[in-house]
Amino acid sequence: SMEEYAWRRLTSANPFPSVMGRVCPAPCESGCNRNEVDDFVGINSVEHYLGEYAIKNNLKFSVPEGIQKSGKKVAIIGGGPAGLSVAYQLTLKGHSCTIFDEHELLGGMMRYGIPGFRTPRAVLDTEIQRIIDLGVEVKLNVHIGKDITLDQIKKDYDAIFMGMGAQAGRPLPVPGAEAPNVV
Repeated sequence: SMEEYAWRRLTSANPFPSVMGRVCPAPCESGCNRNEVDDFVGINSVEHYLGEYAIKNNLKFSVPEGIQKSGKKVAIIGGGPAGLSVAYQLTLKGHSCTIFDEHELLGGMMRYGIPGFRTPRAVLDTEIQRIIDLGVEVKLNVHIGKDITLDQIKKDYDAIFMGMGAQAGRPLPVPGAEAPNVV
């Protein structure tokens, strides 16, 4: 279908269209050259629609035909959007990926920083699971330096991607925002 083709083109760069379609502030829209003709491309709506289409139709990712296993192992520290995207892209290139995350669930700030009414957890889980289903190994509740040393990871893997993320929220732009009881 045309929708599946569009979804596959979109997810070749961004494996989280349904999540991004809901939360991205779309700064590209103000610079869109369509503004000179009529109006910007509503990319959030396009991503959201295609993401929902893929979920409804149970679309999956697959490693492209002819891709050989490289034999290289990559440790990915942090299972947020960066780490998951790296696992997705490197797995498609034939590398073996293992994600280490100190939380009990993957998603990083997509899960722990964005409220569930903005990104329904079932949608987030589905978009994450598609990546894991490519054969990505996941080690949750693992704190680097306590449960495993960085030296051990360096010994066991050919490369390391560190994507620990930005676990601090932005302060409110008001006086007193730094008070201990303000979240």
